[in-house]
Amino acid sequence: MQTNGQCEFYGTLEKLENFTILTQNIIPGTLVFESLSPFTGYYDENPHDYENPLYLYMAVDKTYTVFDIARAFQSVLNDVDFELDAAKAFVKFNDKFYNVIRLRHINGYEHVREIQEAFEKHGIKPLRAILRQKEIHAHVTLKKIFCLEKIAEGLFVDRCEKNHAYIEMPHMIPFDELVKITDKVRHNWFESRFDAAMGYFLTSRKVFEIVRIYSDKLDMKYLEGLKKLYLQKIER
Repeated sequence: MQTNGQCEFYGTLEKLENFTILTQNIIPGTLVFESLSPFTGYYDENPHDYENPLYLYMAVDKTYTVFDIARAFQSVLNDVDFELDAAKAFVKFNDKFYNVIRLRHINGYEHVREIQEAFEKHGIKPLRAILRQKEIHAHVTLKKIFCLEKIAEGLFVDRCEKNHAYIEMPHMIPFDELVKITDKVRHNWFESRFDAAMGYFLTSRKVFEIVRIYSDKLDMKYLEGLKKLYLQKIER
């Protein structure tokens, strides 16, 4: 692929997730959600080996800023000797709302309590709460840095996260509507399956409305085909 420069941008992703509650390897009485299939549309076809967690969401006691979490995370990385990524997020389901830290790239469930304790040491306190629900269907909003490279008009690939690409939408589309459009795209897509999330990222001149695509088939033909199909379904 011909490249046109690589940049980092701040933005948001929204998606629907099915959670379970982690009950082991945590600080007792705290709340940690686990997403067993964070890329549902993809992993339904390509099962994941669950020896290590893919995505965890550590509930925290109040609303912390992106900078609060980033500063604490810098210190946490100095305290632990394993790989880790963290980002600010929110989880909503039913009438409940939780401030959380999204955790990924964790090499083993045995590190979860250590991570909670490290964040608490640096001022980000875990939420003391217990939920009796075994399964939760949640709306997740993630605040993150995108490491993007533009590969064609309206198409970007992520140079920090494997198998992530982004299709620019022509305008802002409400989340619920874009979920329905994605379902229509899936029903008319005959290539390898993909997972999608909705969001945007900010540059100095523009807000880019995007759909995040997760697949291991992210060549130009694949992405151009998906982009064309999304635009067709939006126009209708």
